[in-house]
Amino acid sequence: MAKRLIIEGDEAVGIAERMARRLGTTPDEVVRRLLHESEARAVAETPLTPAQRDDYDTLRALVKEAARDKRPGATSDHSDFYDTNGLPA
Repeated sequence: MAKRLIIEGDEAVGIAERMARRLGTTPDEVVRRLLHESEARAVAETPLTPAQRDDYDTLRALVKEAARDKRPGATSDHSDFYDTNGLPA
């Protein structure tokens, strides 16, 4: 059986309930979404080890070098897929 998290603070419960009403969902879903977002942010902000930083810097240098060889018109902003109102063409 899964462990349960009980929030005993009136302020936290009130915030979750207000956000749920605004988003048209449940307080449980609001808390779950916020926890997922917070976890993803924390993982992204975790400092890299020196070896990871070296790999990252090497990859960035390769991308920068390859970008110089990009031919004009080789990329697209995909505007040709949409009409003037932003709807699919």
